[in-house]
Amino acid sequence: MENKVKSLIVLNEVTLESTETTTQAAANRRIVDTFTSDQINLVVKYTTGAGETLNNCYVKIWGYIGVKSTNTNYPYATTQDTDIAADSENWVQIGTYDLSSGTATFTASVFKVAGALAATTYTAYFATGITFPKIRISAFEDGVATNKGTITVNVLVQ
Repeated sequence: MENKVKSLIVLNEVTLESTETTTQAAANRRIVDTFTSDQINLVVKYTTGAGETLNNCYVKIWGYIGVKSTNTNYPYATTQDTDIAADSENWVQIGTYDLSSGTATFTASVFKVAGALAATTYTAYFATGITFPKIRISAFEDGVATNKGTITVNVLVQ
């Protein structure tokens, strides 16, 4: 029996910047083909910079709604298709909604990992449902005085 959970590293010791766009250029984004999966788990390892305290790392999940195709032969493959990665109009941020008096208000999900001590690695786990055939992960950091932190994100697709 084949294990349905696939583990993919999408960000590997990437230096964090103050915005997600500068953290990772569009051409270098890793796209995850999720196929018929309905659940993903993120394993985030955030290491604060030397001498830095009280910094925060933020992670976002984006789903692709465009029509460009990067068919692969293997389920859950990661692709480096620059057309899809650079497509700024067809990525939507995964979120949730609050329902009040019959009105649903969308809120984009941002997963926060707080770092309190300098040069320390913090590990966090986030799970969420998905309905997109392709996803990508972005990240950024705030509170940096001098030394930027790094992030590694492992996506578990099931």
